[in-house]
Amino acid sequence: MNKKILVIPSWYPNNKNDLVGSFYKEQAQLLNRNGYDIKVLYGIEHRLSFIKYLRKLFKTSTTLSTKFLKQDPEAFSFDIYYYKKWSEKKTLAHKKKQYEKAFNSLSQQWQPELIHAQSTANAGIYAYHLSAISGIPYVIIEHQIFLLNVYPKTIQKEMVKAIENAAKTGAVSYHQQRCILMHNIDCNPIITWNLMDETKFDILKNQSNSKFTILTITYPHFIKDSPTFFKSIKAFQDISDVDFEVIVIGNNSFKDITKANSDTFEAQAKANNVLDKCTFYPHLNREEIKRKLQECDVYVSTSIAETYGVAAREAMLCGKPVISTKSGGIEDSLNLNTGISVNIKDYKSIAEHLKKTSSGEHTFSPEIIRNFIIEQAGQKAFIKIMSDFYNL
Repeated sequence: MNKKILVIPSWYPNNKNDLVGSFYKEQAQLLNRNGYDIKVLYGIEHRLSFIKYLRKLFKTSTTLSTKFLKQDPEAFSFDIYYYKKWSEKKTLAHKKKQYEKAFNSLSQQWQPELIHAQSTANAGIYAYHLSAISGIPYVIIEHQIFLLNVYPKTIQKEMVKAIENAAKTGAVSYHQQRCILMHNIDCNPIITWNLMDETKFDILKNQSNSKFTILTITYPHFIKDSPTFFKSIKAFQDISDVDFEVIVIGNNSFKDITKANSDTFEAQAKANNVLDKCTFYPHLNREEIKRKLQECDVYVSTSIAETYGVAAREAMLCGKPVISTKSGGIEDSLNLNTGISVNIKDYKSIAEHLKKTSSGEHTFSPEIIRNFIIEQAGQKAFIKIMSDFYNL
């Protein structure tokens, strides 16, 4: 009988945004087809005014739905309503209670043997609570940039307790492992690479770009440091006479993708006088992203910190070299055969390496790049990693 695993994600692809947390879904889907019985439980939070909250007081039961979250594996969502002026402590207690009700409802038809929290805030906190009331062990894999001080004190304490009481804690990179341990938390994070599904990305044969194409996938947050990206494009333009284009995929919307736009990036490109070189895509589906990755010549990441670097590795599965700042997670897959590392904010070095790549001074084998990622975190490697991780 397949081992029953309940996945509690901190975010998950849904009807309003099918890309957010897509790697959570893809990982769960693969495991569900390879020896595990996976189900997903996710609470949709609604921060309400007093009047709107009062209208929800008579909602006495927690109804599980499979209509909002993307399915395969089976994924249940439920609503969490709370008053926006409650204290952090009261709000968290209320959320945990709603997860408890939803968990009890699900357990009537399906009882997990293990709870897997994807990220500590707040999935790990909920998993810790559910484990305490049910006696079912739980594990956590940390995906977010791990800085306790960005959270309220109440959340910080709960995060530490969740990690210290987990049967196992995983980190998706050595950088992530180091960040967790720097907080003096009593744990020993295991490296658990994210799945890089080689069946979803491949090398485009007979590629013939008329222009040297640079691609990045990002969003407008200081941690991604998009100003450095556009500075590097300006510096590259100043030192090279090659005909080039820049593809920028990303937006400022995490909940409703219909509100996505590229305004921030367009303003930065204009400020660096490279707007005419750039094409912006606020939102593309997975197949469209794959095509852009296949058609580019190089992928560039200018992040200050990356827990893992999914997009960069997807480019590598398409055989593309990566030029990246030394931001942590991506470095675990960068070597002389796969790409180039530069110091954070060093836009001049990025420009120099773009010039050498476009001129052919830097050469890379697409097959070597792709095979490195497959051996590290492809389907077979990922199933082995998770089988060991789930073996308590």
